[in-house]
Amino acid sequence: MKTFIKIFPLLLGAIFFLVLGFWLGEHTTTKPEEKAVTENTTEKQATAEKPEEDKNELENELQKKGDEWAEIYPNSLEFRVYDLENEESYTYTNNEKEEKYVTASIAKVDIAMLLLHEKEEKQEDLTEEETDLLSSMIMHSDNEAATTILDSLGGYSSLQQLFDDLEMNDTKADEETWGKTTTTTKDQIKLLQELYTPSQYLNEDSQKQIIDLMDQIDPDQSWGIYAGSSDVTFKNGWLPNDINDEWTVTSIGKVTRGDNSYLAVALSDQNPTIEEGSQVIEDLTRISSDYLL
Repeated sequence: MKTFIKIFPLLLGAIFFLVLGFWLGEHTTTKPEEKAVTENTTEKQATAEKPEEDKNELENELQKKGDEWAEIYPNSLEFRVYDLENEESYTYTNNEKEEKYVTASIAKVDIAMLLLHEKEEKQEDLTEEETDLLSSMIMHSDNEAATTILDSLGGYSSLQQLFDDLEMNDTKADEETWGKTTTTTKDQIKLLQELYTPSQYLNEDSQKQIIDLMDQIDPDQSWGIYAGSSDVTFKNGWLPNDINDEWTVTSIGKVTRGDNSYLAVALSDQNPTIEEGSQVIEDLTRISSDYLL
């Protein structure tokens, strides 16, 4: 009995520490669910930070290369790409002002979209003449074909209606000639989204018809964003200034490599030549492809 009395406090102490250990273990050990939540949260934070890092890095590279060209051949340029996978835009400009640029022949894509939209609305097929004019306008950049098509649709007011319908609020059709339509890179990205992604303005067949023509541009027009990949559908524009010898040089389209692709818009003026205007666009497009494709 005396022995039991001596041992009893020791047993109580052992039981106390044993219970305390279980209690601490239960309340301090991270449960599997809690650990998974923590890991998922950390992973999401890392994923969110990565695109921001990539965006800063790409835009820094665009800024560096664009500024190098601006010292050699001063012009006014805005360049924008839109990554279709992460739905992120990346831009470069050497102009401190928010400038609107003349479209030149990239407006022919607008006219093509307007024509096929009108045909959809009327539930009509293209006539043989319209098909020939459309092909000539896009593939060969035929100005007369563009004018003929637009006149048949109602002229500049119908073109402005397209811009209004697509909420291209900074784009204005010129009353005298479609080639002097003024626009911004943001608005041109909106236009390209209507052409290359699911759209309320064009059905898939109409989109494909225009895109197929933009895949068959005359070889002598293979410059601008064409330099971004071996898989590019595009349209370029070039227009001399009425007053001096400077050129407007523009380029729009979609650049693809494998499963990755992005939309690209380059608007510029005050270029000494078409070639010099296109060179900077090509360099900026190659840099974009290195990061996005």
